[in-house]
Amino acid sequence: MSKATRPVWGLFLLLLAMAAVTIVVRATRPKEIIPWRTDLAAAREEAGRTGKPVMAYFTASWCGPCQSLRHTTWADKTVDAALRDYVPVKVDVDADAAAAQRYEVRSIPAFAVLDAQGKAKKSTDGAMAPEQFVAWLRGVGSNAE
Repeated sequence: MSKATRPVWGLFLLLLAMAAVTIVVRATRPKEIIPWRTDLAAAREEAGRTGKPVMAYFTASWCGPCQSLRHTTWADKTVDAALRDYVPVKVDVDADAAAAQRYEVRSIPAFAVLDAQGKAKKSTDGAMAPEQFVAWLRGVGSNAE
């Protein structure tokens, strides 16, 4: 190896190490475990059959906080257990702008607990840690936030 190519090889090895670290970090991050439905109308129909309320999660592929929820709140077993009492549905605000407008979604991530007829019983927005989200769900009997 010549003296002239040493910096190039050093840079190459540094980039290779950074790529390896990125791959390892991504592979070891917790994965989303919530069994999301993706059709709001079908989720409401399921809610009518099962007697469970709908928990609608309004999101978008470009939303940074929404993407982080995939590895935190939506990967948490306590949240998964709490959502078993609901029909969880993920609503992409770009794909279903009408639903976002109907539920007056102004910022994402946003959440709404709906009855089988689609009436919002409670709503809020902003990313929440697992403990915060479960506490919010437990307070569903209160007015919308």
